[in-house]
Amino acid sequence: MKTYIRIGLFLMSAVFVTSCKKTLDKDPLSNPKEENFWKTEGEAGKALVACYAKLKEPIFSNGKNQSGNSLYWEALSDNASNTSNYESFDVVMRGDHNQATTGIVSKTFTFGFQGIASCNYFLANVDRVPNMPDATNKRMKGEAMFLRAYYYNELTQLYGDLPIILQPAELGGDYLNTPRSPKSDVVTQILKDLDLAISYLKQDPYTDGRAVKGTAIALKTRVLLNNQRFAEAADAAWTLIGDPTNPFQLSPSYAGIFFGNQINNREIMLSVQFRAPDDYHSLDQVIGGRMSIFPTVELRNAYEPNDPRRKMTIFEAGDPWAYNPGGFKQTGSTAEGQIPYTGMAIKKWINPAINNASGATLSDQHMVKIRYADLLLMYAEAMFENGQGADLRALKALNDVRARPGVNMPPKLVLTRNDIRNERRVELAFEGLRYNDLIRWKIADQVIPLIPYDAKGTKRKFKSYLFPIPLGQMDIMRGVWTQNTGF
Repeated sequence: MKTYIRIGLFLMSAVFVTSCKKTLDKDPLSNPKEENFWKTEGEAGKALVACYAKLKEPIFSNGKNQSGNSLYWEALSDNASNTSNYESFDVVMRGDHNQATTGIVSKTFTFGFQGIASCNYFLANVDRVPNMPDATNKRMKGEAMFLRAYYYNELTQLYGDLPIILQPAELGGDYLNTPRSPKSDVVTQILKDLDLAISYLKQDPYTDGRAVKGTAIALKTRVLLNNQRFAEAADAAWTLIGDPTNPFQLSPSYAGIFFGNQINNREIMLSVQFRAPDDYHSLDQVIGGRMSIFPTVELRNAYEPNDPRRKMTIFEAGDPWAYNPGGFKQTGSTAEGQIPYTGMAIKKWINPAINNASGATLSDQHMVKIRYADLLLMYAEAMFENGQGADLRALKALNDVRARPGVNMPPKLVLTRNDIRNERRVELAFEGLRYNDLIRWKIADQVIPLIPYDAKGTKRKFKSYLFPIPLGQMDIMRGVWTQNTGF
């Protein structure tokens, strides 16, 4: 019987495989037999949904009945601080992590490879479905290839060299001898997947949580920019920005992108979608009422005078606040947590009418992972870093973001590196991108040690540009893999 393990390949030890084989051979009635699956387009659709499933882990977005969310990544940067011990974000924030650290250090690795495994399983089997229209087959493959590229990009940015796994793992396979490939090879495979995804997916608006052509183009731009391939990044972005049939545009409501105006929003290019009461999360409670992750003074000071995005992103003293008729202040507050020592809290993503002091809410804000403003700013950056900063198209991309209705910031007359980077910071604050930006700009070791993490002003340490490979994984691959430098 040909049995596939549909979990992350490198989560397995010899003991696990032995015990797993005994279980799988029982062929439990709750799971369909492999030979009886892949008979209909609907079954293929269910397998494709499984490829998206890991995006609903709180480390990547939010999760049902979970007390954390992906906004904690901001606390690894100079945008936010964190007083919670949720998933060891606080340990990494302080720079005290090592290869034995659990939470994000181990779970990001695990969840990423589980997502890759689901994509591999889908791609290895979808052609078995009889009579599936070619357009449907290609669209599904394009989504799976996009997702495999998405997971791999997240992982290689954090862990560097990785095993390149493109087929489902089989019991008895030689997985224990699979080496880590150089990051450059991983990136080559990511781009190969994305080029196929772009060729397979249609130039449609983004609506239902499924990747479209523009989503894949934006991710390709991000991958190329992450790897300092600036000319290619600019060219990739322009294939969408300069296309007259481009279905994406900046939203006239900046705040609405994150709450209240997300349905069919033409700025959103990828989001993890939720729908209460069956599919919900606790974001309002965690960042709106508990306030265990909150803005830094450094972020507040990064906004230019009169930039309205500051007030749409950060709660400050006196702002209207559902937890207190007197506004954002501690006296009279019914919030679950104390107002942080910085005197600020996160407003972005929050339903300002909700007071959830009594417990978790049925929040269902979609978690935006890629949006058109990000693509425009990536294009401006790629052009500048490629020596084309004087190109009016690059300047227009940045100024279009600044000039959206409701923001209306004055245009920049020339592009500078500092202006581009600061624009990314204030435009994309609390979207989980700042830490990656600091890493790819190679300034994290300069910036992060300047940022305090408590009311005493204790400064953080910057330990490494890469996470360690989790200790449990290194134990499995002892003698085959070498740990990242510094761990």
